[in-house]
Amino acid sequence: MALPFAEPTAILSFKDFLVYTNYLAKGMLGVGILVFIAAVAYLSNKSYSYERAIGFSAFLTLISAILLRFLSLINDTAMFVCIALFVGSLVILIKERESEGV
Repeated sequence: MALPFAEPTAILSFKDFLVYTNYLAKGMLGVGILVFIAAVAYLSNKSYSYERAIGFSAFLTLISAILLRFLSLINDTAMFVCIALFVGSLVILIKERESEGV
């Protein structure tokens, strides 16, 4: 398995390009991608309630974080933050559903 944030010796594939760009950005490329995905997902679903928009953006961010973790573009801390945000958004959605039933 490749070491995360390691400088590659040759750029032969798109993954090598991303790893090298992440090295140049001091490990913040993956986090920037996650922030961009979360913002676009939230703003594209803003026509719904904010709870549903946050839930959808947290879900897409979690899926993206899993993929970026497999590519070694984010570390475990960023992954755990995405998991915590997803669980928090689920709690918000559950509270919204309970208030709709009343």
